[in-house]
Amino acid sequence: MLVGTACGLKAPPVPPGTTVPPNIVDLKAEVTGDTVRLTWTVPKKKDAVFPGLKHFRVYKYKAPVSDELCEGCPIPFEPVLDIRLDNPEPARVEEGRMIWEDKVEPDHRYAYMVTVHHKSGGISKDSNVVQFATVETTEKINHEGT
Repeated sequence: MLVGTACGLKAPPVPPGTTVPPNIVDLKAEVTGDTVRLTWTVPKKKDAVFPGLKHFRVYKYKAPVSDELCEGCPIPFEPVLDIRLDNPEPARVEEGRMIWEDKVEPDHRYAYMVTVHHKSGGISKDSNVVQFATVETTEKINHEGT
């Protein structure tokens, strides 16, 4: 009789020699007008940037507010941007935090998440997910009779 031991946690297989970077745990979104500012801490090891980080991949979900996701269904994210550490444009790094701004439209539901990619090919687990909905705030002006 063979008895195996395992932790019970399943994860995708990782080829030998691949470094899996830490995932982002503090993704935040701040909406101002028609812009959302996403921020997260650049992963570190001791007091330096985690060695071998290649880029961050930002994923986005956008749908009209009237479209409802079924409860418990996965969010259908799509990749929208890879942000390299050596040249983060259109993002920027300030005080150890990555900052990227995206345009948003009124009356839409949004969700974002980020993964970290290592030069060895390793990919972090998904970040925490930030979600929000925008509303129409523009006043309509009636020009009739002027």
